[in-house]
Amino acid sequence: MVVDTRTRILLLSQENATVSFVQDVLASVNYEVDVCSQPTEMVSCIRSFIPAIAVLDLDYADLSNTAILENLRKASPETLFLGYAQDTTEITFATLSHLEGFLSIEDVHLQFMTHILRLRELYRLRHQFHVSLRKIVGHSASVQKLYHHVEKSIPSKGTVLIQGESGVGKELVARAIASVQPKFIIVNCSAIPENLFESELFGHLRGAFTGANTDRIGLFEAAADGALFLDEIGDMPLSMQTKLLRALQDGEIRPVGANRPRQVSVRVIAATNRDLKQEIARGKFREDLFYRLNVIPIRVPPLRDRREDIPELILHFLAMYSPSGIIPEIQEEAKQVLLNYSWPGNIRELENIIHRAVSFMDNGVITLKDLFIDEPPIDVGKSSTSTLSWASMNYDQFKEFQREQERGFITQKIGENGGSITRTAELFGMLRTALHNRAARIGLDLHALRKNRD
Repeated sequence: MVVDTRTRILLLSQENATVSFVQDVLASVNYEVDVCSQPTEMVSCIRSFIPAIAVLDLDYADLSNTAILENLRKASPETLFLGYAQDTTEITFATLSHLEGFLSIEDVHLQFMTHILRLRELYRLRHQFHVSLRKIVGHSASVQKLYHHVEKSIPSKGTVLIQGESGVGKELVARAIASVQPKFIIVNCSAIPENLFESELFGHLRGAFTGANTDRIGLFEAAADGALFLDEIGDMPLSMQTKLLRALQDGEIRPVGANRPRQVSVRVIAATNRDLKQEIARGKFREDLFYRLNVIPIRVPPLRDRREDIPELILHFLAMYSPSGIIPEIQEEAKQVLLNYSWPGNIRELENIIHRAVSFMDNGVITLKDLFIDEPPIDVGKSSTSTLSWASMNYDQFKEFQREQERGFITQKIGENGGSITRTAELFGMLRTALHNRAARIGLDLHALRKNRD
């Protein structure tokens, strides 16, 4: 997509009084305008000029034909299409579905610039979104599905719940969804002490409690008319979940010490690496809050389920961390280890490993020793921890086998790090709390593990 200081508009029409009027209006406000008056050249015109907005005379060359509109969209998928027609009786729903706006010929003189300004803003927002979305690297089927779900969530005002393991890139997804918002405020729910939660989210008045020397707005008000990202929502205390539910239901918050609620318009995006349905069953998460958050569910796949994206991610991080700007070479042995590794820390772990490898490499070549990965490949057919063959496993047995392998791996790494959970989490590219959460999900008690070592 071409980004220009002026908005490019292509008129697909024969030269006539309406086109002359539109040209004069657009030129007067510094738009860059071109006209395609040959029906046979429409696709080549739109490819060469790459407009932000194409204004279509639907009477021209039978542009109400949806096949023609589909070809124009394929030629320039970023372009927004505004149509107008003298005779609107033949305009079908299929035709309108290809357009972002439609006018009758009489309304062109009255409402044309209103529609153009709306489409120009839409084009700007879409450009911001796609720039943000490109930070989610990959072309696998699961990533394409993720792109689609994220894009569909943009026009909605509904709350979004992003679920996925630690390190998969949930914050990048949240940023992409919020890229069209004027504000984006992040709250790490696992880092706020329980007694400060209400004040942090909703604010407080002076004198509301000891130490409240001034009025203070909360993060909900700070994010007003924008987006509030509640990261690690699964770690929010139950007492606070009730108050958050009320804020989401009513669109109101009550600062600590205030007598009256305040209206706040904010789009809430939440994320968690926990299985919230399991947390509900354990009585640790409110079911009504889950359904209030889960209006638009988005699941981010783990790296092991999108291995075809690993080469592209490696190149992305090599380019990011190579100080000279020259992409280092990776020896084949090291490359195969990266492709076959289990990636318990997901993309964050891959990023850390590439960053470290670039720092330790010699002569611009990354070798196996630069990766600091010593995990042996898993042979499921010969595993001593399972008596089942790969072919005979049902799904539940397979998932338990995965959890068993991961428990063994984490236990081994903690042992290699002298029992230090913090150092082990750093090795994985994870926060300590995230490692505790992951261990809890697979049935591994890290506190008991460390106590047994002591």
